[in-house]
Amino acid sequence: MKISLSRCRRLLVSSSIVSFLSTGAAAQNISGYVTDEHNNPVPFANIFIKELQSGVASDDKGHYYLTIDPGIYNLVVTSVGFHTQTAQVIVRDKPVTRDFKLQSSSVELNEIEIRVRRRDPAYEIIQKVIDNKEKYLKQVSSSRVNVYVRAGETVDDRKKKKEQPEEADDLKKEGPPEDPFEVARKKEEARLQKINLVEMQLVLNYRYPDQYKEERTAFKQYGTRDGLFIPVFSRTDFNFYHNLVDLKGISEIPMISPVSRTAILSYRFRLEQTLKEGNQTVYKIRVTPRKTGDATGRGYLFINDSTWNINRLELTLHKGALKFYDDFTIRQTYQEMDSGLWIPTRQEFVYETTSGAKLFRGNTVLIYSDYKKDHVFPPRFFGNEVAVTTKEAYERDSTYWNDTRPEPLTADQQKVVAYRDSIEAVRKSKAYIDSMAARYNRITVGEVLYHGVGFRNEGKKSNLFLPSLANLIGFEIIGGFRIAPYSRYFRSFENGRMLNIGTSVSFGLKNKDVNGNQGIWVRYNPYRLGDASMRFGREFQSINSFDAYLNQLRISNYILHEHVNLFHRIELLNGLYVSNDLVFSNRRSLHGYDNTSIINEVIKETDPLLFEDYQALITNTRLAYTPAQKFMTEPNRKVVLGSRYPTFIFNHRKGWDRVLTSDIDFDYIDFTIDQRLLLGTLGNSRYTLMAGKFVNKRDLRYVDVKRFRQSDPYLYSDPMYSFQLLDTSLFATDWFVEGHYIHHFNGAMINNIPLVKKLKLRTVAGAGFMWIKQNGFRHEEVFGGVERVFKIGARRRLKLGFYGVLAQSNFLPPRADWKISFDIIDTWKREWSY
Repeated sequence: MKISLSRCRRLLVSSSIVSFLSTGAAAQNISGYVTDEHNNPVPFANIFIKELQSGVASDDKGHYYLTIDPGIYNLVVTSVGFHTQTAQVIVRDKPVTRDFKLQSSSVELNEIEIRVRRRDPAYEIIQKVIDNKEKYLKQVSSSRVNVYVRAGETVDDRKKKKEQPEEADDLKKEGPPEDPFEVARKKEEARLQKINLVEMQLVLNYRYPDQYKEERTAFKQYGTRDGLFIPVFSRTDFNFYHNLVDLKGISEIPMISPVSRTAILSYRFRLEQTLKEGNQTVYKIRVTPRKTGDATGRGYLFINDSTWNINRLELTLHKGALKFYDDFTIRQTYQEMDSGLWIPTRQEFVYETTSGAKLFRGNTVLIYSDYKKDHVFPPRFFGNEVAVTTKEAYERDSTYWNDTRPEPLTADQQKVVAYRDSIEAVRKSKAYIDSMAARYNRITVGEVLYHGVGFRNEGKKSNLFLPSLANLIGFEIIGGFRIAPYSRYFRSFENGRMLNIGTSVSFGLKNKDVNGNQGIWVRYNPYRLGDASMRFGREFQSINSFDAYLNQLRISNYILHEHVNLFHRIELLNGLYVSNDLVFSNRRSLHGYDNTSIINEVIKETDPLLFEDYQALITNTRLAYTPAQKFMTEPNRKVVLGSRYPTFIFNHRKGWDRVLTSDIDFDYIDFTIDQRLLLGTLGNSRYTLMAGKFVNKRDLRYVDVKRFRQSDPYLYSDPMYSFQLLDTSLFATDWFVEGHYIHHFNGAMINNIPLVKKLKLRTVAGAGFMWIKQNGFRHEEVFGGVERVFKIGARRRLKLGFYGVLAQSNFLPPRADWKISFDIIDTWKREWSY
């Protein structure tokens, strides 16, 4: 008998009520067969009882059976590919036999009739959606809709502490007992401080196929937004009619849609229930991945009969693919706007992550209203700016939000708003600002000894920091320990501009020498990312600061550098950056210094690089262009989102002869292409290509040649800028070419291996090559390995890797070795280093 547990319960409840109200009439059964016009059985047909809002499905032979109390009932029989049939049945004190003969809805369903006997009808329903999804992708050429976004997060203790009776605590304390109302108030305030909330109102503009632009008109934040999912629609479309659903910032790889062209290869489907919602018949289909992989989800699809479109869905992503969350569920509800036009009117994202004893639960709701189909936009409305936030958006008060919220806040969220609004009002008062400044600026013994001393001005948004006594001790490769005081001053302005000033002095205990640096940095144009800085001082400088770690400990890698630096960068056009760097320096050998330190116990070298002192004026001009760079505009800054195209870089470095007493004369150029590639479920790749040479080397000194990093023993270095089995440091003064490539499969291969996939490993492969003209040197290498991500905090992730490397060059035979790597994810960009 094909009857679900929930339906059984409803039938039993209904039967009990009818039996109680009746004169003791016994329940009877209705049974029969469902066949087609050729008397072939129709398996898995749905027999729906209108009066009870419940029903059963026929078995694989078309037979159905249900138990029901006496009465008059209307039975609705439906099946994929057949016309719906309705019949009235009168149940008295005897069993009722009622057969149904369904008529095919299309002559093209003969093939379906044969296949439906072999598998669940859900597959035919999904196929219908797939056949019609192109229509729903193209049904709207453009639109404009209001969207309300609310994202909230609560932080709870996973293990509740066992509370002691208050009476027992009171007995242990001296003096008057605590006011229980005050204790309860403090506990409630502490709980509310663990709730974060963001509300946003925006107008979402869309033009087929993938152009979006947000106009954010209201924004309010309570607490931190670090763990909240706040969508940028140009990056997180969540349109399941696409074959792949891109989940940037959430998942390492896109998700395969359950209605993709190849969905049957990735999912199993089962028809669980047929629902009657008004005049609409809706099929509830369970979606289960065939294999537990990172690119699939599990849950339910609700499909409309006849129109074959998504009514609503609930899908949960596999945690192996998630970057920051341990669990992420997507819920969508569609509504018919015009005849045949179904659009999402509500989306909800439920997510959580754990960190130690803390559980972070998040919920983001999107509610759509005032939908306008085929909206006409002015020319050039859509472009690389995908979101803009007005200044007024941050000034909306509680009256505005109370009038515009389409859904009320939860009880806790209402408390958070009231609590934090009251705190915000207090914090803006001069008395509070002065009291907090006095508290923060009070100097303590702990700050002086260990933490450092800070002085803050809330009104000016400035901060001055001085080091602790423990931080005054520094260490240099040259000469060992030094006394090195420093200070930093930072200030941000309302218009987005920033100022940073730093100064340091370093006194060598062994050589009695004084070094130091002073610098100032200004962001003067936040909209065009305009930065300028000046720095001057005297320091020990590494000739090749990117070299292998052990080489950084060699005295011969350092010179004494007295310098003045000027730097400027600006974005000329969107994606086009120009930077200029000018350095005038007096370069001196370290001959005569006592270079010995504890490092000499590891690196048996005490001889510095010998050369005659000289002056050098060097300028560096860099042009970088990223076509179609996407960005968001805030009231006081620009937020760059990246591009699908490569970044092209041209660099020119010039050593000037006889300008400001400069003694050098050279010109160096190089060209670079850098790109990240998203390859769907196959993973993601990145490559860099660089070529360069010295076009003028009339007076090229050893310090200024182009250098290549020697590989570290056992440690894996950034494969985009270095090699893993280069056994020595190299340099070039003529043409050179180098290229690097890495591909992260993100589970695309190893997740197909039983048991192994439970280890949560990810495979990676890559290659690199280099050619240097002046000595005909050639080096090639390939590598492959596995990586695993470990959680080290609520939103901090550590990636450990183990790799095998195979390399060869025209001077050495092929050789192999192994490497290990450590990489911590960038929580701001939500990207790994490589």
